[in-house]
Amino acid sequence: MSDITPHNQEDNQNQQQQETHQAQPIIINQNNNSNSNPIGIAGFIISILAYLLYCIPIVGHLIWILGLILSIIGLFNRPRGLAIAGVVISLIWIIFYVFLIAGLLFFDATTTGLEGL
Repeated sequence: MSDITPHNQEDNQNQQQQETHQAQPIIINQNNNSNSNPIGIAGFIISILAYLLYCIPIVGHLIWILGLILSIIGLFNRPRGLAIAGVVISLIWIIFYVFLIAGLLFFDATTTGLEGL
């Protein structure tokens, strides 16, 4: 019986130590100051999505304008990286449309001029 008692005491001590380790609270540090710019990210993603949907006339243009607006709003928050990228992607669209309209006007001018010959 004397052999059982010390062994039981050791088991009780081990259980108490394990219980104290298990009962300790877990502290998670949550900072409200996150380093993200959700509006800039949304503008960037929507600007890229506009490239994929450019063949749908009205939807593609509306998505492009929405991406441009969100990217410009995102420029006022930090970090600005994806917001700048969204604005650049949207400005590439503007340049594309300027060249497209200039090309159509040039094509119309040349075909109109050739009809007189």
